Amino acid sequence: MPIDPNRDSWKPGEPWEKALDEMDYIRSLAKEMGGPDRIKRQHDGDRYTIRERIEKFLDPESFFEAGPMVGAAEYDSDGNMTEFLPGAYVLGMGKINGRNVAIGGDDFTISGGSPHNVHKGASQFTQRLALQYGIPYVQFIEGVGHSSKSDEAAGHMGLPGGNIWYRQLELLSKVPVAAGIMGSVAGAPAAFGLMSHFTVMIKGKSQIFPSGPPVVRRALGENLDKEQLGGAAVHVHTSGQIDNEADTEEEAFEQIKSFLSYLPDTTSEVAPRVENDDPVDRRPEELLTIMPQERRHPYDPRKLIKLVVDNGEFFEMRRYYGGSLITGFARLGGYSVGVVGNDPLVLAGAMNGDAADKYTHFVDLCDTFNLPMVIFLDMPGFMLGSAAEKQATMRRGVRALIASHEAKVPKVEFNVRKSYGVAADAPNSLGEPDGLNLRFGWPAGEWGGIPIEGGVAAAYRREIESAPDPEAHRTMIEERLLRLRSPMRAAQKFDVIDLIDPRDTRKIACQFVELAQPLLHRIADRPKRAVRP
Repeated sequence: MPIDPNRDSWKPGEPWEKALDEMDYIRSLAKEMGGPDRIKRQHDGDRYTIRERIEKFLDPESFFEAGPMVGAAEYDSDGNMTEFLPGAYVLGMGKINGRNVAIGGDDFTISGGSPHNVHKGASQFTQRLALQYGIPYVQFIEGVGHSSKSDEAAGHMGLPGGNIWYRQLELLSKVPVAAGIMGSVAGAPAAFGLMSHFTVMIKGKSQIFPSGPPVVRRALGENLDKEQLGGAAVHVHTSGQIDNEADTEEEAFEQIKSFLSYLPDTTSEVAPRVENDDPVDRRPEELLTIMPQERRHPYDPRKLIKLVVDNGEFFEMRRYYGGSLITGFARLGGYSVGVVGNDPLVLAGAMNGDAADKYTHFVDLCDTFNLPMVIFLDMPGFMLGSAAEKQATMRRGVRALIASHEAKVPKVEFNVRKSYGVAADAPNSLGEPDGLNLRFGWPAGEWGGIPIEGGVAAAYRREIESAPDPEAHRTMIEERLLRLRSPMRAAQKFDVIDLIDPRDTRKIACQFVELAQPLLHRIADRPKRAVRP
C-alpha cells in the first residue's frame, strides 16, 4: 500500500493520541486491500471483495474484526513505516439473525489471496473461536493457495508438513461449517472449502480444482478453461463435490444462512424449536390424489414433501447429484428435521452409486447434528445394468446401509409407493437392534424383496420357457403374484405400524418428531466424528 511519505509513524514514548491515530491509519491501509485497480478488477468480474461479502452477509454493524492491523510492514532507520501490505485474509466474528458466527475469507485483490511475505488465516482466530465458544464457522473461499514466491523467499522448497488440517477436522465434529466458493479456488484453500458441512458456488463465477488450467495444460496437455475444468456444471451437476449452486453471491449468502438455521450451534446440542403458524394437525387434501393410480406413472416428490413440512419450506442439498434421491432440511411442528425422499422422475427413484453416497453423507450429517429424519420412500431397488456395475453400486449401497445402522437419531418413514430389496433396507435400517421401526404405509404401497416383474423372470424361468405360450404364462404368474402385493396384507402382518390416509402424514410426522426431542437431548453429547464430505 502507498504510504504517506510526509507522515511520521508513532514511536514508543510519544503521546497516546498519536498512537491511536497511527492505529487508525494502519487499519485504513488494510481496508484499501489490494488498491483501487484490483478492487475495480474484482467488481468488473461481477464479484464482491471479501469485506463487502462479510458486510452483506452479517447483521448490520455486527462484525468484530480480528487482526485488522496484520500485514507486512517495513520501517526506515528513523522508525517510520515505508511500506505496508495487508494480510490477504479478513476474519472475525459477527451475527446472522442475532446468532453469533465465526467468519473469514480470502482477499483475492492481494496476490490472489496468497501474498508471499505475510501469512494471515483462519487458524489464527476464527477456527479457534468457533471451537472454544461453540459457534458456527463460515468461510468465503477465493484463493489460489501456495505461492512459489514463498519458496524463493524461504530459500528452499520444503516438504509439506501435513499438520494444518487437524483443527478443520475437529471443527467438522464440533460445530456447523459452511463455505462459499466465491471465485477461482485452488490448492489448500480448495481443500479447506471442501472440509465443510455445506458448500455453495456461483454459476459462471466460481471454480474449484487442485490446480488451475495452466498447470493442467503443462502437466497433461488438456486445454480447458476454468469453467470446463472446475465450474458448477462439473462439480454441482456431475461430481457432486459441491453441494449447491447459486445465481448470485446474494443467493449464496441466503443459502448458507438457511442451512445454518436448521442446525444447533454445536454437535452436542439440539436445534431449537422455531415457532410458526402452521398447524401440526393440518390435513393437506392434495396428498390424497398426488399418487397416480397407474404405478408406473411419476409424480412430483418435492411437492409431496412441501405439502407435509411446515409452511412448505424445504432446503434441498445436492439436488443435481444422485438425482434419484432427495435430501434436505425442513421443520415439523417447529422442530428441525432431515428429509429423505425418492424422485421417480430420475432412474425411477432407484439407488445408483451417486445416490448411495449422497444418502450416506446426509445420514451422517443428521446423526452428527442430532436431527431426526423423516423419509418418504419410493425405492424400486438398486440401479441395474452394466453402467451401475462399473460404478460399484452395491458396494456404495452397502456403505449407505452401514450409515443407517450406525446412526442413533430416530427416523419416521412413510412408504409412499415402492420399497424393494437391499436398497430399500438402507432407510429401513435402525441403529439399535431392538429399536422401534416407525414405518407407515400409504395405500399405493408395494413392497417386497424384488420387483414382481424381475422376480418372476428369475424364479420361474424354466417353467416359463417350457410353457406352450411363454409370454402368456409369464403374464399369468405375474398377475397371480400381483394380488399378493396389496399393502393391506403387509399391514395385517405388522410390516408397518399402520396403513394411513395420506392426509394424516403431517400429523403423524409432527407427533413423532416431537416425541423424539427428549431422546435427541439424551444422545446429543455422545462423541462425534468428523462428517466426511
